Amino acid sequence: MAAIEIKPRDSSFAKTCPQRVQLDVLQPCEPLPDPPFLQMLYRAGNEHEDDTFALLFDGLEGAVVIDAEDLDAREWQTMQAVEAGALVIAGGRLPVDHESHRVGQPDLLVRHGEGYLPIEVKSHKALERARKEGTGTALVSDVTTPFFEAAVADVGHNPRKHLGDLMQLAHYRALLDAAGIGSPGCFAAGVCGSEGVIVWHDLAAAVFDPPEYLAHPPVGQISAMARYDMEFAHRLGIYGAAEAHFVDEVTPLLAEPIVCEQCDMCRWREWCGARLEEAADLSLITGVGVARRRLYKGHGIDNLHDLAALDWRTAEIVRAKVDVDGLGAKAAGRPGSTPLAEVIASRPKQVEVLVELGLETVADLEALDAKTLDVCAAGASNAAGQIELARARVGAAPAYRKRGIDAITVPRGDIEVDVDMENTNDGCYLWGALVTDRRGVAPTVRYLSFASWDPDIESGELIAFKDFWSWFSDERAKASGEGASFKAYCYSKSAEQGQMTRIADRLGLRDEVDEFWASGDWVDLLEVVRAQLITGRSMGLKETAPLAGFSWRSGDGAGTLAMVKYDRAIDEETGPSGRAAAQAWLLEYNEDDVRATAALRDWLDGPAREVPSIETVPG
Repeated sequence: MAAIEIKPRDSSFAKTCPQRVQLDVLQPCEPLPDPPFLQMLYRAGNEHEDDTFALLFDGLEGAVVIDAEDLDAREWQTMQAVEAGALVIAGGRLPVDHESHRVGQPDLLVRHGEGYLPIEVKSHKALERARKEGTGTALVSDVTTPFFEAAVADVGHNPRKHLGDLMQLAHYRALLDAAGIGSPGCFAAGVCGSEGVIVWHDLAAAVFDPPEYLAHPPVGQISAMARYDMEFAHRLGIYGAAEAHFVDEVTPLLAEPIVCEQCDMCRWREWCGARLEEAADLSLITGVGVARRRLYKGHGIDNLHDLAALDWRTAEIVRAKVDVDGLGAKAAGRPGSTPLAEVIASRPKQVEVLVELGLETVADLEALDAKTLDVCAAGASNAAGQIELARARVGAAPAYRKRGIDAITVPRGDIEVDVDMENTNDGCYLWGALVTDRRGVAPTVRYLSFASWDPDIESGELIAFKDFWSWFSDERAKASGEGASFKAYCYSKSAEQGQMTRIADRLGLRDEVDEFWASGDWVDLLEVVRAQLITGRSMGLKETAPLAGFSWRSGDGAGTLAMVKYDRAIDEETGPSGRAAAQAWLLEYNEDDVRATAALRDWLDGPAREVPSIETVPG
């Protein structure tokens, strides 16, 4: 058979899910179109890139813009600019590295010494605030002086080490070196994020863990360049095998479906999803990634049914850090009726743990499951939790009570307010509240919204939150004055509290907000659910509210669509009717979010009492 020709791959290749690489070759069905949210991200990235270039070219002489449409011409123009010693090259295309199957078009190339360094423009943040003042290690350059030698220390921030960004920059660095124009001895590369400054990284610094997809990864952390080389080579192998399989099915495929962070936006998500569910794949539960899945499969645990069949008690003893091997050695040769308290009389805490789990004698110890012990000893010391998740996932009921939970409870109030906010990366534009007065024979319910459709979200969010907080504070005071108990609810408080903290600081309301959180009136319904229920699935609101029979009018995948709708809601080009329609959609979506938490709470306080215990699911 003739050798398979591998077309040069771009900078996204090394960070693409291996299964997607394979399916892009095999095309087993018609792929799904890119979701609107992904298209919006592309547009946002392009707009940020245009804005960055505008600043760059307004303040810098000697920058060369590559504007040829033809790819060969673009490459030729880039190399002409390099030969001319251009300080900055924007929109260039580097020579194709046919030997290593690489091709790429970095946003910016900047001169450094006798070569060039790559810079990528990203619409997300490239910095994170240092935890302690003055300890930041970021090295930044202004966009108008985008050179590594012009970088200065920013002790207030640390560089955000986004793996995808640095892998992309490593791809460009490899192309620069293949073309002989990489800056000798310097592996710096820059990310220009939404902050509008260039943040520099050392691609040769060991800052990342090895890739999980490798069966035998190196020990310790590795550099972005090394990580990129491993990831790219891994996917080249998968790509080549898929091409060969396409020609002759005898050639084995090297990738298989597995749940990963790219699934939600992938064109093959439905194709893979059906097969993952059919196979009861281990990666369907939280915490089972590539490495853990490989460990389980190496011990003959091929699916969730196999995992559910392991012995929970044995795994829980390991999780509780009982020295099973040491205990076994001390108990060896003793009669089965010997109390374990006698065997390890000097370890009363371990005896207490063992008794709680039903192990009191040497015979009980000898009855522990050997296979489960082997799996735990191989690195799955937290297998007990995953065994329960597997049992819940394959069990007959959609949800189960956790061990030790005799009855589901949920905090209630006479006046209940469900709170949900909507935000973008730039700010928070909407606070919604569902008020339920439970004092009458039949509860009264009303929805209120506090929104800003000002394109300047930094200003608009202040108005929206100030109005919301004023109303909310009045509701609390009114309830107190009437002798009514008051509870406010959210789902995953980190989101709402994070936005409240940030905006309250700007408005001088932080003390009031802190008092509210400390009052006991604020209930995170996610914490209530997690503490008492187990489903084997995501515990997000979109997954838990259906337990109460609730459904969103816009569909359960509308979270990312809300970002798209917001773009339309403030865009002048959308037109008045289009903006109004998008705004109405967002208000309806927000109302459904708060109604979902209310419905879930009512379910927890009623029908959920009949949910069976996870202890009833056989292993």
